[in-house]
Amino acid sequence: MKTYIFYTSEGFTQDNNLIDTENCQILDWQKGKDEKEAFENFKKENPHISFRNIKCQELANEKVYYFNYK
Repeated sequence: MKTYIFYTSEGFTQDNNLIDTENCQILDWQKGKDEKEAFENFKKENPHISFRNIKCQELANEKVYYFNYK
């Protein structure tokens, strides 16, 4: 099984100073034999999501790196 990340650039967010900033929002991670199966799993587990433009990208691995930004 491969792992996919689902995200959108719809919507907006604000920084700590309440200034609008452009960004992407991560919606979910799903597994599947391919992106179509992973998207079906995404839809089953997230029936409430109303975004229309959802992007999907296969992850090379599941390693997570943590950084502190000073």
